[in-house]
Amino acid sequence: MKIMNLVLIGLFIVTSQLVIGQDPLFPNSVVSNDIDYILESDPDSFVGLRFIGRQDRETPGDPSGGSLFDTNTFIFEALFSDGETMEIWCHSSFITEEAAREFAEKLGPRMGKLPAFQRNMVNHVVIHNGDRTAFAEIEGQFFVLYSENMNRRISTNDLEETVFHESVHASYQFMYETDPIWTSAQAADPTFVTVFGQENPQLEDLAESALFAFTYLTYPGRLPSDIESWLEENIPNRLEFFGKFYSSTTSTLDLAQKSNLFISPNPSNDLFVIQSENTLLQGEARVTDMHGRVVKVVNCDNAESITIDLSNFDNGLYIVSINGFRNSRLLKYNAN
Repeated sequence: MKIMNLVLIGLFIVTSQLVIGQDPLFPNSVVSNDIDYILESDPDSFVGLRFIGRQDRETPGDPSGGSLFDTNTFIFEALFSDGETMEIWCHSSFITEEAAREFAEKLGPRMGKLPAFQRNMVNHVVIHNGDRTAFAEIEGQFFVLYSENMNRRISTNDLEETVFHESVHASYQFMYETDPIWTSAQAADPTFVTVFGQENPQLEDLAESALFAFTYLTYPGRLPSDIESWLEENIPNRLEFFGKFYSSTTSTLDLAQKSNLFISPNPSNDLFVIQSENTLLQGEARVTDMHGRVVKVVNCDNAESITIDLSNFDNGLYIVSINGFRNSRLLKYNAN
């Protein structure tokens, strides 16, 4: 009888593990499925492009095997409705400004669909004339796209997702890939959402999981119900982690709301200024860390703008909010 009980208990444990630790959903997050995570009709903060000129730039990944430094790179400045800008560097192999602009214009709306904090943390984007797979430089906070690959991914509705994935690498990954806040959530979940993330847990799982979490948290019901249920069961701790980034206060939906808050500079290394587009600041400005702790409170005094000093604070992301405003903003603070 004791032997039989032990066998039954052993079978129960094995069965339970199989139920909890399911296999990853897909080989990868973007091209291995037909999910349209980000729609063309989603809110878009992209306003337009300004051609700055031709300058020498470092453009890694040249498909022709050319020099790391490109002479006469086409430099564009993408403009967004929150007042922020970002440079797009198109390789000189495009030959003409018109040819380079075509692909900078294709990138702009995809950047405009990103959560504002994520977009604003990307330093720049390089576009090569050629056909290779996109990649990101995590420490340099930029990513690289290729014209033919962009066209192919537009045809399959995958360019928005590609830009999202690479922008995670180029924005906040450097801060969290080895942080216990992320690694503990990753370890507590029984499985990975993709095989690519499972095989590359430090470099790729953050970006692979982020795309699913962003869609799940920002656009509930957009993912098939069985996939939403799978995420809830298999990566609940990752979902909780991403809830700090992707919610009603950090999504691009804020752009459609009145009385938006603006923060500059962002990133900041000491002082930053808060102002609104069309009203005085009232009540209290609160700065909250990613653990939900209020670390600073400043009285606004009905001012047009206020300045907050974060000197001596820990490097990281902070949520800035003011009473009476529906939207908050994420601030990246980097001490000198």
